Order: sequence, then C-alpha cells, then structure tokens
Amino acid sequence: MTVSAVLLSLLLGTLLALLLDRKFFGQGFVRTLLITPFLIMPVVAGLVWKTQVFNSSFGVLNWLLDSLGFERIEFVTRWPLWSIVAVLVWQWTPFMMLIVLAGLQGQDQSVLEAARVDGASSRAMFFQITLPQLRPYLELGVLLGSIYLIQVFDYVDVITGGGPDSTNVPYFVFQRSIGGGWQFGQASAYSIVVVIASIVIATFGLRVLSNLLEGEKP
Repeated sequence: MTVSAVLLSLLLGTLLALLLDRKFFGQGFVRTLLITPFLIMPVVAGLVWKTQVFNSSFGVLNWLLDSLGFERIEFVTRWPLWSIVAVLVWQWTPFMMLIVLAGLQGQDQSVLEAARVDGASSRAMFFQITLPQLRPYLELGVLLGSIYLIQVFDYVDVITGGGPDSTNVPYFVFQRSIGGGWQFGQASAYSIVVVIASIVIATFGLRVLSNLLEGEKP
C-alpha cells in the first residue's frame, strides 16, 4: 500500500509539476485547484470516495461505466487495496507536485539556456540536466510520503473497515488491541516495528533535507 501510493503519487505529481512549470493563462487558479485534495481531511476524503465515487449504485465511476454500456462494479469489494491506494494517490499527488515544482523553479536558467543554444532537445535537457537536479526533491518526496503513509489508519477504517487484502500494520495493531482482539502484547510488538520503520525513514529524510538545504546556501 505504501510503496504503490508513494510511487504513483510521485509520478503523477512530477507530470503535473512539469505542466505547471510554464506560463499560461489561469496558472495560479489551476495550481490552487490542484492543491485542494491535499487540504481535505483524510476521513472526509475516504467517505467521499467510498460513497460518491466507488459506490455501485450512485458512484461517479459506475455512472460512467453504465453510460458506456459496461456492467457496474463494486470497487471496494473487488479491489479493496487498490481502492485505498487510489484515494491516497489522489490526496498525495498535490504534495509531490509542490515539492517537484519547487525543484523545477529553482533550476539555473542559464544552464538550460546554454543547452538550448547548443541545440539540445527538450528530452535530452530533461534527462541530462533537469532530472539529475530534481533527484534530491524526488528523494525528499518519497521519504516524507513514506513516513506518513506507513502509518495510514483513517482510509483503511473508513473505506474497507480492515477487510481482506486491505489491512496494513497500524490497522492490524488496532484490531489486535482495542479493536476487539485484546492481545496487547502482540499489538505492542507490531507497534514497535512501525515506530522503528518510521525512525529509519525519517533519518534518511532528514539527511536528504540537510543535503538539499546545504546545496542551496550561497
């Protein structure tokens, strides 16, 4: 769940950042509109997607399928894990977009202009100049996203209730403790695993952030 959500949101966020890194009419409005999903509370986002998007009776996706002549699908029941991942990607893509956009707008324009004068193609400039410069920002996005998403509980509880193929470690800890299992020893052990994983990821994240800030010093 964590790996899929982080990588997909990073990919989509990078594509959106590349589109926004140019001048066009209404750029500020479009940017604000794209940021909106990240500002919504996780529980609200989960409820909206479960009742208004995934619902087999009046959900938007099934309305589109029905309009195109396809059979309606109960997404949460058939693909519980990917239903949660879809919501996570929708909400975290704006976060990744902002990080990558900051990296794009911090590029040395003189280097890009020199490459353009030398006849470099847009593709060559992206893979040989822009992408290497974006690497610290991409790493930072992956690490910060992983720190948060490895602890996801709200979406699992609201969308699937911890059903088959959709229970992550935090929700498993809840089930084994105050969720009805009352096996506090086992729940504590798994909680320690989550804490250790978060500390390891946070350590790498702080190191990347430190290197990024040092690289921006005059």
